Amino acid sequence: MKRRLIIALATAAILVAGLGIAWSRADKTIRQNARIRVLDVVHGAGLRLPERDREHMQDRSGLEDISNVSCRDCHGATTNSLPWAQPRPRHASPSGLAVSARGDRLFAAAPDTDEVIEVETSTLKVLRRAALPGRPTSVVLHEPSGSLLVVCRDQDRVARLDLGTLTEKESVFVGLGPVGLAIASQGAIETTRVVVANTLSDDISLLALQPLREVRRLPAGREPYGVATSADGTAAYVANRLAVMPGIDRAPASELTAIDLVTGRISARHRLDSAHLSEAVATLPTRGWILTPMVRVRNLVPITQVARGWVMSAGLALVTPDHSSVIQVPTDEANRYFADPSDLVIDPVRERAYLVSGGGDAVSVIDLQRLHLWLQSASESTLRTAIHQLEVSGDYVLARIPTGRNPRRATLSPDGTRLFVSEYLDNAILAIDTTTLKPQGRIVLGAAGLDDPIRRGERMFTWAGKTFQGQFSCRSCHPDGHVDGLNYDFDGDGVGDNLLDNRSLQGVASTWPFKWNGKNPSLEIQCGPRFAKVLMRTDPFEGQALKDLTVYIQSLPPARTRHAQERALSPAQERGRALFYATETPSRIPIPTERRCTTCHRPPLFTNRAKTAVGTRGLNDTTDHFDTPHLLGIAASAPYLHDGRAKSLEELWTLYQTNDLHGVSSYMSKQQLNDLVEFLKTL
Repeated sequence: MKRRLIIALATAAILVAGLGIAWSRADKTIRQNARIRVLDVVHGAGLRLPERDREHMQDRSGLEDISNVSCRDCHGATTNSLPWAQPRPRHASPSGLAVSARGDRLFAAAPDTDEVIEVETSTLKVLRRAALPGRPTSVVLHEPSGSLLVVCRDQDRVARLDLGTLTEKESVFVGLGPVGLAIASQGAIETTRVVVANTLSDDISLLALQPLREVRRLPAGREPYGVATSADGTAAYVANRLAVMPGIDRAPASELTAIDLVTGRISARHRLDSAHLSEAVATLPTRGWILTPMVRVRNLVPITQVARGWVMSAGLALVTPDHSSVIQVPTDEANRYFADPSDLVIDPVRERAYLVSGGGDAVSVIDLQRLHLWLQSASESTLRTAIHQLEVSGDYVLARIPTGRNPRRATLSPDGTRLFVSEYLDNAILAIDTTTLKPQGRIVLGAAGLDDPIRRGERMFTWAGKTFQGQFSCRSCHPDGHVDGLNYDFDGDGVGDNLLDNRSLQGVASTWPFKWNGKNPSLEIQCGPRFAKVLMRTDPFEGQALKDLTVYIQSLPPARTRHAQERALSPAQERGRALFYATETPSRIPIPTERRCTTCHRPPLFTNRAKTAVGTRGLNDTTDHFDTPHLLGIAASAPYLHDGRAKSLEELWTLYQTNDLHGVSSYMSKQQLNDLVEFLKTL
């Protein structure tokens, strides 16, 4: 009995001691957080901080001027608390579409709800919904094998579903972020190829159908997106969404990639000058044409030219039958634009094209026979400048059919009498009678989601109606909220001499201030009056619309990269991590606080929200201070520096590092720099 009493008392003592320690720690945390809150209030009110705290903040930030430094920049910040890390409502938004050979069934991918939806076309009623994880984005039918192939974008795979049961039978992993999908058949199942555009890894997967497996991976341009195949199944064509700038002051160009499916090799890379946002491709076998929608971007002209309609316009790039040249023709009108062309469907019998405008909420109907006649009559000089002459579109554009908000993809019934258009942000599919060119009905997949501020904000983000003459939307420069890889000539430091790199909006929550000069303290100011004055040239987003827009932007997670998905760091990445967090060189020479990587790029957001001079204007130039960008998803946001002069992360320290102003790196060997870059790619 005495022994039990001693044990009980000892246990109680241990528990009390443990509780005391826990309470002490909790009390210390509470007191620390309270102190941080008090200091934030003092600092935010512009009052003078206690000298001890001022010295501490100057030491840790490496800055003399700490007017923009907050205690919470170092203490209490976690990515788990950011808006993009929180759960959000999901909506039955249709993306890719496919219609059966008999025209009686329509299949839609709903990426936001992880579903594949089957619709009866005669009644426009939903028949079945099948769950499919991984953000299904594109679908294509192969009825001889009874298969529905689906791209699962977030899981980097293509799944094969049984048409009878809509259950998954097999899948294969492809490149990163697959989007585009097409089937090329030469008759036999053994020679049938599935072509997949892997948007985030910049490559193309060629798959065999039975069994489903990857047979080859080919390099593409930047962000391959749309795919089409030739009628005989021997060729495939891939539209690459983004352009590449050969230099900060040179016009960009994107690529239309042609593949010989017999040899499994790239047969041509067609250059599309000053073109970007090409998200689809289609062929017209009767004339030997390959067509892709595009945005003609004039990013090197002063942004003041927005008021003259001279920065962006939509059009078609046409590869001639002999593949010797590319002709660009406009699809906009002189005083009315149809922004962000997102899909192109061709009726080869009627020689008619249907061009979907994701930002203009319309389908443009193009008479390809009239276009052919116009091309024949035009001189060589006219053809070279046609994309700039918006008035000529009236010679071949037959009609504009209004749609719901943000149409993404379209498909045509086998007899060509009905066009189905996915209205992504209305959660519906529009059926259009191609004889009358009038809407025939709508398949509602779910409520529009207008009670969700993120959804409302995305509707504003993708809509061109707020810009002058509807020339572009936020998405035009920030596809998927990311970057277009271009520099633009903003007029902040004088017209014609202020090229600035476009920065990603993904992962920007809590990384204020904004702009390269750090002048905009909030997204509300950045996207409101500032955006209206500099870009929209119309009335700004106001009130609830502006709030919704900023809520949507803050919901965007950092860019997804292959490196960031790896569970464990490689030896090279571990070495790079040690270099990133280093406070002294291998020779034990201390690295000044202001020249350490982690001072400016402090975890977990990898920015100190301050402006820093890194010498990019010239050797030892410390006069220009630029906002410190966050590094989350940095591997996917080339080019780099304020004017985009560094084409890669490697160039940051090999070509544009000046006297260790951009972090102390002069002691690093080539291998060490490579290790540092490999670590940065994991963020």
